[in-house]
Amino acid sequence: FDVIILDPPKLAPTINALDRASRKYHSLNRDACKLINSKEGGLLLTCTCSGAMTQRNGGQYFLQTIRGAALAAGRRITLLRSSGAAPCHVQDPSSYPANAY
Repeated sequence: FDVIILDPPKLAPTINALDRASRKYHSLNRDACKLINSKEGGLLLTCTCSGAMTQRNGGQYFLQTIRGAALAAGRRITLLRSSGAAPCHVQDPSSYPANAY
C-alpha cells in the first residue's frame, strides 16, 4: 500500500489500561508498517484519542510505541507531523489533562 490510515477507537480509556493499549497500538502499527510499499515507501497516518498515550513520558509515549512498532516491522520511519485533537472534538476544561490528546 502507498497510504494506510489507522484511527482506532480509544484503546486506553484510563491510565490503568495503558499497558494493554500500548501493546495493541504496537501490534496495529507494526502490521501496518509491514503493509507499506517496501520498495517505494509510503505514508502511515496513525492516531490515538487516548490522552493517557499522549501524556505519558512528557508526551513521547505514543511516539515511542510507534518507533518500536516500526523497528519490530524492520522499517525505517520519519515523523512528518504530530498534532492534537481536531477542532470538532469538544474538550471539557474540567477534565484536563485527561482530555488533552
